[in-house]
Amino acid sequence: MVYNFILPSPGSIDIASIIMFLTGVSLIFLGIFGRRKNENTRGIKNTSYILIVTGLVIIVVGIFLFFALSAPYSVIIGNGYIYVNGPMIGGGSINVTSNEIANAYVGNIVTGNLTISVRTGGTSIGNLNAGKFLLSNNASAYLASENNTDVIIRLKSGEYFIIGNNDTYLLASTVSRYVYNISGYPP
Repeated sequence: MVYNFILPSPGSIDIASIIMFLTGVSLIFLGIFGRRKNENTRGIKNTSYILIVTGLVIIVVGIFLFFALSAPYSVIIGNGYIYVNGPMIGGGSINVTSNEIANAYVGNIVTGNLTISVRTGGTSIGNLNAGKFLLSNNASAYLASENNTDVIIRLKSGEYFIIGNNDTYLLASTVSRYVYNISGYPP
């Protein structure tokens, strides 16, 4: 490993999980304590059971989303490869070697010639783009970026692999030196 960086997990996942947990707990309490002492009819008991089960399901889904989506993306650049480790539900992991690369350059994925069109798996909040996307040229791409100016790598398969952090020059220089030569950056 020559260089690595970690993309932060989006904070909105934590908030959504907390809201789901609190909603689930509220439904369970409503199901347990929501009926009065003199209400022993069959319909009210069934409603109580439905509220409790719904509350449990919402809590389980919230916990799953928290652990599945709050994992950060880590990018590792080594001699001849770039490896991104991300959550499975958010695009998973990918390894790109020098032999798979057709060309590479530095560009802006928001205002440049090649832009993000559709997120197909992963997250896109603010400048954080991580996971699988479709680009403006209808090619699929795997992104791991927290910046608009990124290292854009076109693979021989026609797909794209885009990485970026807050130090584009250092990232591009490292990729140029250890993985694939990028014009304008020291090899």
